[in-house]
Amino acid sequence: MDSIAFYFDFVSPYAYLASNAIEALADRHGKRLDWLPFRLGVAVVKVMGLKPLLDTPLKGTYVRHDASRMAKVLGMPLTDDFSMFDPVPAQQLMCTQPPEQRPVLAKALLSARWAEGRHLGDMDILLDVAQKAVGIDRQRFREAIESPESRRAVNEATQAAVSRGVFGSPTFAVGNELFWGGDRIWLLDQFLAAGKQYVPAAATPLTPQC
Repeated sequence: MDSIAFYFDFVSPYAYLASNAIEALADRHGKRLDWLPFRLGVAVVKVMGLKPLLDTPLKGTYVRHDASRMAKVLGMPLTDDFSMFDPVPAQQLMCTQPPEQRPVLAKALLSARWAEGRHLGDMDILLDVAQKAVGIDRQRFREAIESPESRRAVNEATQAAVSRGVFGSPTFAVGNELFWGGDRIWLLDQFLAAGKQYVPAAATPLTPQC
């Protein structure tokens, strides 16, 4: 069975907003959905040399408004707190968990941050959310987060994502095809429905305007 790779960072409200739709799409097409956290800051700041999206003049203001209106349309709660936090501990935690637990944990963490406005950079909050989501002892979670192996796993996952061409969150990948952004889920849907081909949509006449 082909899989859909879902690359995301917990700092991205768009990853949260796309999570329900991409999960439903994967189910509809009978595809496994692989939840793959990566360090968006490495791709954006270090590789592309850009500012974080929310810190970019004009664009940051737009994103806050755009994410809020998307949430309303999708019927998903969204906090008005867009403050930054260090997502690496949450990513480390994800990378140490068995594959079958990662979807549940990822959804719980995304929801905690973007629906409830909880700061995942706070270790106590992170551990509380994780414990409730997948029921593992807090001390074991803490040890997993603090292990050098988990940090190495996040760095390797980030390098693998960048090597594949991933630069934004969310990004979806099937084979060699990348789809950046929740607003490209429809294109991924069409791609899969057409047997991994791109089929032209019916032409719509354009009315000249000026």
